[in-house]
Amino acid sequence: MGSSQQRKMRRLQGQQSGLSPSNERAVLQHRHVPDPLDALLAQQRPFGDSDYLHEHLHSRYKSRLAKIAQKLPVAGELWSAIEQAPPHSRYRVIGDPVVRYATHQALRLVSTGAQDDAGLAEYEEVFRETLAHLQRGNLDGPLESGEVGGRRLGAEPCHGSIWSEEHRDDVFSRSFRKIVQVNFRGEPMCTPSAGDLARLAKGVKLLSTLLPLCSRSVFSHTHVVVIVPHVGTWKQKASCSEFRISGTIFLNRDMLRNPWWVAEHLLHESLHQKLYDLRHTHSLMAEDLTPETPSKDDAAGVLAIWNVGGALRSNAWDTFRAVAAFHVYVHLAVLCVQAERGKTELVKRFGAPDASLPAMTHRREAFERAQYLGRHIKASCGMELGPAGRVLVDWLLSILNAIDPAPPPPESIFLHHLLHRYMVEATLVANHKVSPELIAQLLTLVDDEAEVIRHVLLASHTGGADLNRLNDAVARRPDERAEARLLRVRSLVTRILHTLSPDGYGLRRTSFADSTAPVEKMIEAMVDRSSQKLSPVLASLS
Repeated sequence: MGSSQQRKMRRLQGQQSGLSPSNERAVLQHRHVPDPLDALLAQQRPFGDSDYLHEHLHSRYKSRLAKIAQKLPVAGELWSAIEQAPPHSRYRVIGDPVVRYATHQALRLVSTGAQDDAGLAEYEEVFRETLAHLQRGNLDGPLESGEVGGRRLGAEPCHGSIWSEEHRDDVFSRSFRKIVQVNFRGEPMCTPSAGDLARLAKGVKLLSTLLPLCSRSVFSHTHVVVIVPHVGTWKQKASCSEFRISGTIFLNRDMLRNPWWVAEHLLHESLHQKLYDLRHTHSLMAEDLTPETPSKDDAAGVLAIWNVGGALRSNAWDTFRAVAAFHVYVHLAVLCVQAERGKTELVKRFGAPDASLPAMTHRREAFERAQYLGRHIKASCGMELGPAGRVLVDWLLSILNAIDPAPPPPESIFLHHLLHRYMVEATLVANHKVSPELIAQLLTLVDDEAEVIRHVLLASHTGGADLNRLNDAVARRPDERAEARLLRVRSLVTRILHTLSPDGYGLRRTSFADSTAPVEKMIEAMVDRSSQKLSPVLASLS
């Protein structure tokens, strides 16, 4: 980070901490003062300070259990026991995924007056067993107390447990397995091997080295880490979290090879858990949706232009998901900044970030995706955000703008992100054989895209040679598969557009006699339209 970015960051740190510039300088000069970026992300209230968030979370669950106690008196007894428990025990019980899930579901039944005696009896059993767990003086959470071997992410109080299929057979393990099966279509979980545990420990060590304060903060919101096999729908997930399964993160076993990737995804998923806790306690969204319905189908949102969406438009994110991704990418940008500062020593200890696959997210990619999400959330999602949500977005943008040495131009369409998706789609198709009934769609799609690029080149006063190359490429070749033709033509289109956009954000102004905005919109619309037309083909490949 350059000197101007350091000054911006220190000013922001001083504003958030309430220090005067002179006092701030004196504090920062003290050798034991933590890195200001790390401290800001871990200590700012309300969004960084996890102790503050946990206090509010405790208050929220006290209220929820009090409401449930009107129907299930044991919920009131449980809260009395929680309040009398030691602080760490209280923290672990309230963070326990099974206790939280039972609380959410019981509250739903009580609030709606639903006649589900079997469901209430199931959650009542969880409350009774949790009460007994506390009365026995256990300091761990109820679910983790049944873990065989007591595997944890680390030795610090913030480090959660690591799930094992050897877990003791009790109400908590049965409930947890049921919760995961319901939310992940019955996919299996793993007992971690010694190698898995070693790779996790190395990732934890790396993350704690890069962001010691921030890592402790986010880890305090992750109570259970689950390793999953590379099978079924897990194949499509490198790592994941689920709003309905509080305090739990899932990591794909096949992706643990690179400690930089492990560190990034431990941070990524734990940040989601931290944001979930923030949503439980603050007005993040304008409408207070329940844990069972965390988003609305018709909600405003943001298109993640770098992702393939398919027929379901899975890259059209609702506002909460867009904010969650923005929250992560700002932190990843900080992680990348910290990694570059100590790169030489870190490579000696942990290897290069891209020495093995999967690689860590590149620095510029983290910055750009954060900038894209922040700008689009501000532009289109304001009505969906609550007061805390709007302040959170502004706070994250202030950090991002303080540390980004080369932010994209204000009106950028992030052309290279569009073209990334454009080429990923073509590569997916080229690596498979498309059914005969879909071949005609591919051939028509290539011709339609080429026509749009012709208009782009005709509007450019430098496009004569490229226009001839495009016409030659579009000409159909005997014996060439439609899948290969799509990839070949799209590869040329991508090279042409990259030439017209050296910075990757938008078209070079000097290449066009008139404004580039209409031409950029034409390209953007072409890529989006082509993605929609290609979705049946992509769906047939899965």
